[in-house]
Amino acid sequence: MLEVIVHQIMADYYLGSYSSFHSFILLMGLLPFLIFENKKRYALPITALSSLLYIYFSCRNIEAHAQVTAGTLFGIRCMNITITVFIILFVVLIYTRVVYRIEYYLKNHSDSLENEIKMAAIIQQNFFRQEIENIKKYEVGYFSRPMVGVSGDLYDFYKTGEKLDGLGVFDVSGHGISSGLVTMLVKNIIHQEFYNQPDVELWEIVNKINDRVIEEKGEIQNYLTGILVRLYENKFELVDAGHPAPILYKKKTGECSFVQLGEKAVGVIGIAGFPVYYESLYYDFEDGDELILFSDGVIDIKNEKDEYFGKERLLEAAKLNIEKSAAEQVSFIANSIYSFCGTREQNDDLTIIVLKK
Repeated sequence: MLEVIVHQIMADYYLGSYSSFHSFILLMGLLPFLIFENKKRYALPITALSSLLYIYFSCRNIEAHAQVTAGTLFGIRCMNITITVFIILFVVLIYTRVVYRIEYYLKNHSDSLENEIKMAAIIQQNFFRQEIENIKKYEVGYFSRPMVGVSGDLYDFYKTGEKLDGLGVFDVSGHGISSGLVTMLVKNIIHQEFYNQPDVELWEIVNKINDRVIEEKGEIQNYLTGILVRLYENKFELVDAGHPAPILYKKKTGECSFVQLGEKAVGVIGIAGFPVYYESLYYDFEDGDELILFSDGVIDIKNEKDEYFGKERLLEAAKLNIEKSAAEQVSFIANSIYSFCGTREQNDDLTIIVLKK
């Protein structure tokens, strides 16, 4: 920059302002934005100084002190202007080429990432898939749809042959591949601990699950909320870990409402150093009764007016079809959600399970 300024002063003195050497200072004012586009603390001062010098020399009219013919001065003037324009066009073309190559790379990278997400989604779906048609004493219907390719929601059924021992719904924080991978890790942990100690209360099992998740996920920051249910002959045991309360329908009384969770329960799963207290709750569960589990995406989903679907709409949708099959109920609730949302895109993973005895 200093060299250009000295060059300008000397050229103006000997050849005069007419020779248009100040056009090189204009060039120096444009180049920093191309060279230092991510470092404005360098680009802005250089550009500001260059612009001021250009304006200064453009406003002066210095006569030539060297004995140069008018034709020579005209030739020098044309040469300087031509070189400046050529260099500016050359730099713009180079910059455009660089931008094009970056966009091309990002597009290919995006396509590759999209394919990887689709593959991860297929693997996750196959990993979660279970045969529940032949379960005795219970009828099960479920619906799960991720916000993007890979879901952060985890649902599972714990079976021994044709006997359903329990079920669970969990929601891993975040979205995308990272939360999806955590669901696959957590699924194995929960399944193992559910059967490791069948004679202890469920709250102790969730405590063990919490300890293992913290240990095995290492530095991963995701945590999860959830509800784990163990089924008995005429009742079920439920442990809540920071998850929305499920809906319980009692056929004898016709009552359909959200389960009253324990007031003592505190905490989620998977946060190191966070105090937790899980509580086992027991509820009667007789023929014709139903339990509806869901993830928070169901009640937190919004429509075009920015209104939440909410608990009341979910409860109303459940009541309207409570006498139908579990599969029909799940389908009706899912359709009610998407009718409510209209054209607004899904903003969280959705999971619904209907368990009918």
